Amino acid sequence: MNNLSKRSPVLSGVLSLFLGPFGYIYVGLNFFFAALLISILFSVVLLVINLPFPHFFNYLQLFVYAYFGYKLANIRNVFADDWGVSEEDIKEFKSFGFAFVLMTNLLMALTQFYSIAVGLFLAYKSFANGKILIGILILVFGIGLLMWLLSSIFSFISGILMMIFKVDKKYF
Repeated sequence: MNNLSKRSPVLSGVLSLFLGPFGYIYVGLNFFFAALLISILFSVVLLVINLPFPHFFNYLQLFVYAYFGYKLANIRNVFADDWGVSEEDIKEFKSFGFAFVLMTNLLMALTQFYSIAVGLFLAYKSFANGKILIGILILVFGIGLLMWLLSSIFSFISGILMMIFKVDKKYF
């Protein structure tokens, strides 16, 4: 009945650490395509609203991908264990809608991680340039405001994409 094989969470995490969303191919193509869509969306929105994208963030975000790669392999293993899992459950796991819902969590994690990393970077640059008050204001207010702004934007875009991909209320 169950045609899902188990995946190693550690291997999935390592692949995602070095390959980013391409490491999700190991878990399933639906997760790869959803993660690729989310990654492109994340980069394009930051480019359009002209927020800084420090080069080091390309490498730091791989830790977020690795964490989700590990978690996705664990979720797949729950479905592969076949303890009360029906054919419909497996079909649902393989659907793009299910993968996209899980990848919206990746998007929010990337947003929060980006806000903290860039906020700390900008605060450091302010402190290094002798602008102590600006650095303190960034630490106290800037990171939270950036996180709120980006979370609002990406939540709105995720909602629109869920309507486009016909992800209904059964996941919530």
